[in-house]
Amino acid sequence: MSVRLFEYQAKEIFRAYGIPTPKSVLAHDVAAVGEAFRGVNHPAVLKAQVLAGGRGKAGGVVSVEDEDAARREASRIFDLAIGGEKPESILVEEAYPHESEMYLSVTLDRGERSYVTIAASAGGIEVETLSGKVIRKVPLDGIDRAFAGDVATQLGLSGPQASQFSSILVALEKMSREKECELAEINPLAVGAGGRVVALDAKVIVDDNALFRHPEFAKLHPEDEFEGEASREGFAFVRLGGDIAVVGNGAGLVLSTLDLVGDAGGRPACFLDLGGGAQQDRIEAALRLANRLPESKRILVNIYGGITRSTDVAQGILAVLATGTVKPIYARVSGAEEEAARAMLSGSNVKLFGTAPEAVKAVVDAA
Repeated sequence: MSVRLFEYQAKEIFRAYGIPTPKSVLAHDVAAVGEAFRGVNHPAVLKAQVLAGGRGKAGGVVSVEDEDAARREASRIFDLAIGGEKPESILVEEAYPHESEMYLSVTLDRGERSYVTIAASAGGIEVETLSGKVIRKVPLDGIDRAFAGDVATQLGLSGPQASQFSSILVALEKMSREKECELAEINPLAVGAGGRVVALDAKVIVDDNALFRHPEFAKLHPEDEFEGEASREGFAFVRLGGDIAVVGNGAGLVLSTLDLVGDAGGRPACFLDLGGGAQQDRIEAALRLANRLPESKRILVNIYGGITRSTDVAQGILAVLATGTVKPIYARVSGAEEEAARAMLSGSNVKLFGTAPEAVKAVVDAA
């Protein structure tokens, strides 16, 4: 079975091997696209991160001149189905003005049990339609500068362009061999007005039978920024798409709370399990995350204090409330130090309830 990387992942590997790419920033929502746009030169290109082909023809790649256009197009792209796949992220990339395009790939020929490099002086189209291709079998010990230079000459390149092309081809073959890729493709490989050669797109396919030798490929799909943050903070998080962020301690408690929300007609925005023994800093981090989750409108906290002290929960909630605008919090906090926790929260905007069903009813009815 083959596993294809997303463009942004492939370009991260390209850069590690010295293959030049335009500056780019990965964004997971419209606001992040706007922020990323401000961090790159303009115009910029928004590129839907999907595994399906044909994203350009489907409208998943677009050039934008200003931030308003970037946000508007990002909203459209996030709602775009490309080959049945909706993008979860967009790569915001500096546009690279260029005069010509080439095609370059290193692919595994299983019949020959060797790699083959394919190059052409025209890029941006499918390799099957390319004319004048240069196809060379890669020696067992890899590609050296002489081999790469010969390919460059056959493409009609000379001077600095030939040198840059040769460096990229040597790096691409080295990457393919070391990462055990089935395909490493640059289409197009662009030549700028100043002669600089840059990989505008990146396609990498790896053999899943080799994944155990490459822990860097352990997570091949784009990490949701909230899932990544939750993992770093030490709690479990799953995005569910509704509008009520559900926070609790213990997977069983959180799952039962999700059921209560669903039975009451509500739609959970996330599963967020603090885990046992969560202290104030983790509780505060979890609530900050739930508050930032774009789709959530209200936060439901269901905590039973055993190892986790209810006063730590209260302190975490108060710390988040002190930071500014916070979405409405509906909380059932019981167990160890419950009375002290309720007293701490009594003067706040938190809506407190004695039982989970009461809290659930209130948060669902508030829609």
